Amino acid sequence: MTLPRIGTLTQRQQRGQDCVWCGISLATGTAVDLGPRPLRILDYTANWFPRACRSHTSGSRSGKEAAA
Repeated sequence: MTLPRIGTLTQRQQRGQDCVWCGISLATGTAVDLGPRPLRILDYTANWFPRACRSHTSGSRSGKEAAA
């Protein structure tokens, strides 16, 4: 599953507070971790940790499967 480009996301979506697709606010019980994603900035690589709501990851048992 392809994620939106990080530059198109709000700060809350980039931080995992909101779903990366619909922007709904997430809580611990409603968030699905999509796993670390590399982000290259000039000569530096960092990871960001996107999360999604369950409606965007339904049909899989975990966010990592949905992200694959």
